[in-house]
Amino acid sequence: MAKLPNIDWSRLGAEAVVIIVSVLAALALDDWRDARADRELEHHLIVSLKEDLTADLDELDSVLKSARAVEQASGFLLGKSDEYAAEEFGSAGLGLSRLVEQSPEAIRATPQQAAIRALAGGIDFDLSDLTFQEMMSTGSLRVIRNNALRRQIARYYWFVRSFNIANSTAEAYRFDLLKALLRNGVAPGSINAEQLTDAIDDQEVRALVDQLGATARILHDVHGTFIEEAEQLLAAVEAELGD
Repeated sequence: MAKLPNIDWSRLGAEAVVIIVSVLAALALDDWRDARADRELEHHLIVSLKEDLTADLDELDSVLKSARAVEQASGFLLGKSDEYAAEEFGSAGLGLSRLVEQSPEAIRATPQQAAIRALAGGIDFDLSDLTFQEMMSTGSLRVIRNNALRRQIARYYWFVRSFNIANSTAEAYRFDLLKALLRNGVAPGSINAEQLTDAIDDQEVRALVDQLGATARILHDVHGTFIEEAEQLLAAVEAELGD
């Protein structure tokens, strides 16, 4: 019977320990690198969120002005109010930048003409959700460790989505109104008062004026809540950054 070779068990044990320790060290190093990458990504996302929220708060100021202009213009044209103070809203509120250059003739427009221009200008705003979309598409929302902040982010961008849907609805009504006015011989950039009077009696035009005003009223009504949500999330983001 052949004799088994001598086995240096202590050496084998030492080598096994070295292998195990090396594997564990490599895994720990990978975990550390992943954690570091997550922290860097978390910081990038939170900084980007702060930039988006700051821009949104600036944008929301113009939303309120244009929504009020459209809402009041709608009410005036439909006979729900007796006056339309066009000068209160300025050229931004009237949406004249889309249609006509600001000029003495535009400023001297009749209230009916100014109201139509406000409706034709619409409610123009652009709330940014690029950072949130990045989080959702890449699954990187998970790297934000603060659970309360994650919930706030999700809640705020639900508001953004709702606001953007309302804006898309208003845009659809605005384009339909422009087409209805053109069918009645009215071009909002150059409005003949007599043609306008006839157009406002058109049932389709009146319905679209009413729908556009109702959408503006929704945006106007939720504006304060939206501002509050944006400010609260911005404060939470700044606290997370230590600003």
